[in-house]
Amino acid sequence: MMWNKLQSRRRAFGPQSLKKRSLAVESLEERALLAGPPIYTPPMNPPVMSPPVVNPPVAPMPAPTTPPITTPTSPPTTIPANPPSTPPPSPIGTGGHQTHRLQRPSGIVSKSPHFYEFYTGPKLAELNAIRASAELSRDGKFTFAGTNQGRINKAPAVYVWGIDRNGNLPPGPFTNRPNIKFDAVVIVTLGPTHHLTAEVVDLANGNSTNLPSGSARIKGSTVSVTVPSSLLPSTGLPTSQYHFNYWPEDGGPPVSSSVASFAPEFTTAQVGTMG
Repeated sequence: MMWNKLQSRRRAFGPQSLKKRSLAVESLEERALLAGPPIYTPPMNPPVMSPPVVNPPVAPMPAPTTPPITTPTSPPTTIPANPPSTPPPSPIGTGGHQTHRLQRPSGIVSKSPHFYEFYTGPKLAELNAIRASAELSRDGKFTFAGTNQGRINKAPAVYVWGIDRNGNLPPGPFTNRPNIKFDAVVIVTLGPTHHLTAEVVDLANGNSTNLPSGSARIKGSTVSVTVPSSLLPSTGLPTSQYHFNYWPEDGGPPVSSSVASFAPEFTTAQVGTMG
């Protein structure tokens, strides 16, 4: 079944080293503004000289009295009943720039039902993926889930999550889906008697590990499985930045024609983390 396909792919995958790039940022220099030119005052014209005029004597005037000095009063300040509210300023980061909080990936993707164009098995709603999720908990466990268009009743069937732990893998093995890349798979198998088994296959080192009973479950149209992160060691990415894709298979021979659908449809999605 799926294992023969996986054994043939293990040699095709290997840990890839991430190319580290550094981003050079040139800081802005503070520049002082030049003072403006001094204000120019034009010279005054000289006064015109007139011949002296002899005036008759004038009686002395009484000394002027100085009026009392009064201090002007300011008009009362009127406070509006409902002063306009001022929105709180945005947080300021280094260098005085406003910063924005980045939203963490949810680890959840949804899509319209669509069968893989090369799928040749029975087109059952329970094999048509419409939603997938992956979440890393605080205690270091991944929970993968896949939801299909219809309630899961058919057996045998296989449900797979491909995990990209590297971030720099070569194109994936599926025709017309080169961006679905993975170097490990988590597999849940629904046997003919509706017995569930789960397994983790590390394609980078060839290790295969059976998960304990109860790790996988099916409820309605959703299948889920819990995996310790120790079984998915990094090959380049932090565990919180792993990517995944979910696909159901009809349980037939492990070839592309047995893969019924994908979620996301053409690529992978980043896992979510619990805050």
